[in-house]
Amino acid sequence: MDVDITTLATMQGALTSITDEMSQVVVRTARSPVFKLAKDFSCTLCDWQSRQMIQGDAELPVHVGSIPFVCRAVAEAYEGNIAPGDTFLCNDPAFGGLHLNDVALLRPIFVEGELLFWAVIRAHWLDIGGPSPADLRRAQSDSYGEGIRIPPLKVIAAGEPCDDVMRLYFNNIRFPQQQHSDMLAMIAAAEIAGRRLTTMADKYGVAVTKAGVEALYEMTERRVRKAIGELPDGVSQGESWLSAREGDDHIKIAAEVTVAGEEMSITLTSPAQLREVRNSPFGATHAAVGHAVTIALGLQPPFNDGVYRPLTIDYGPLGTLTNAQVPPAPTLGCTTQPFCEIVDCVRDALSKIIPMERQTAGWGPAASIVLAGIHPDTGDFYGHFHPNGGSSGGGGAAYGADGWSGVGSENSGGAVLKEPVELLEYEMPFLVSRLEYRMDSGGAGKWRGGLALDTEWEPIDHEQTARFHGTIDTFPALGVQGAKSTLMEPKLGQRNAIDPDGSIRKSGGASRLHSARGGRLEMCPPGGGGVGEAYTRDVEAVRDDVINGYVSIKGAALDYGVVIDPVTRAINGAETEKLRTL
Repeated sequence: MDVDITTLATMQGALTSITDEMSQVVVRTARSPVFKLAKDFSCTLCDWQSRQMIQGDAELPVHVGSIPFVCRAVAEAYEGNIAPGDTFLCNDPAFGGLHLNDVALLRPIFVEGELLFWAVIRAHWLDIGGPSPADLRRAQSDSYGEGIRIPPLKVIAAGEPCDDVMRLYFNNIRFPQQQHSDMLAMIAAAEIAGRRLTTMADKYGVAVTKAGVEALYEMTERRVRKAIGELPDGVSQGESWLSAREGDDHIKIAAEVTVAGEEMSITLTSPAQLREVRNSPFGATHAAVGHAVTIALGLQPPFNDGVYRPLTIDYGPLGTLTNAQVPPAPTLGCTTQPFCEIVDCVRDALSKIIPMERQTAGWGPAASIVLAGIHPDTGDFYGHFHPNGGSSGGGGAAYGADGWSGVGSENSGGAVLKEPVELLEYEMPFLVSRLEYRMDSGGAGKWRGGLALDTEWEPIDHEQTARFHGTIDTFPALGVQGAKSTLMEPKLGQRNAIDPDGSIRKSGGASRLHSARGGRLEMCPPGGGGVGEAYTRDVEAVRDDVINGYVSIKGAALDYGVVIDPVTRAINGAETEKLRTL
């Protein structure tokens, strides 16, 4: 059945509006700061075959890239036993899940008695059980200690809550009331999506609606095939490195990209899965590869099932770091590390074959933080996922433009919001004492990487523990087209505890730090990578960066070969020419 272009455009606009409205419902009704202030959740819609109809324009790439696997797993597990009003949960990496805290809620939507759509929200739940909230101890050597793995599971049957299942889950987490409220917000968003999708299907009829969805997939597939077809046939290699917990035993992740006509295959190579949390299950790896390809091909939204049709992705053998087997592999760190490193190894390979104007650099890898302690006012245990402290790294530069500063890492694509400090301090027992861009943190290049945003906070309880989703960074964010930095230390990440006497304790390879009352915790994420050789950056742009405090006078000389007078801020042309011609 042919569907006219006006109808297709209207349907596409409707799908986008529905996901946007779902997000607004969650933000306005959720209880926890990570939902209502940081928006660490994503909304999407799938069709009758569990294919993704829309990702949404402001969703987290790590969340939405593997949703069809989860939807398909639920549909298969409950085949013949899915009814209107049912609601399902799933976070298990074996079924397309990520780390256990990212829980997907799925609701089937029936039209004229036929299962036509799925509304899906995947969100970061603050606690999922386990020995402590988001416990990242190096001793966490298997998935059983991370928390509750939820396979495809019906929690509401035909509108009636499955109370026994709910009790089993909520009796095994630390913040049941808060998370139950958040789950109700997710259910409300799915309910709104159901109403809107039903209205759309009633307007056009089921047959036209289905034909329109298929046409939207085909339109996206044609865009992807056209972009791939413009690349030269052949094979290119790329690599990235995951920092060692300690010492110099860093971990290499490699990608091989093969272009043949209008199709592309990506094969990943990585070592055996680790006995610690930085393993990537196939769902997270799939999302990372898809994100890297989408950027390199210069694709614009909407994104749907058509994106992946010309792609063949080989995650590597089961049981390797990029195709972790769960159980037993722990995966709590997968949404930050190695997600960013997987993106970068594919980016590195594609940067060798894509046109110059589509070149982009790597973003500063994230190391999001979970804070926990005893609330001084209530005496109750509290926990908080603190995106401001960790997801504030610099974005990578793009050809023709400097990187965005303080936007986080590529797992979120900048979609995780900065929590308003005043509201955060109202909700949580700590004070934010510093929130500022770090000078010289952006990777040097003709186009500079985005600066990192440092965060420092002071607990007002007796002791606060910070647990990090990532490790200290040995490697700067990936630069392309010859971009590299000389002044290296400011480009890297660091996590510190500042004691009341002013002494500083660095986390190093450890995943947790404690701060006593009167002390402070400090998060210094990495900056983004640059594009192009740094010595070709316009000297006036370097001078502007110095005036604005983005680059130091020392950094201007070392990274860019530009000598600037420390008093007048004038460029010393002779010395600059001498440095740039060495």
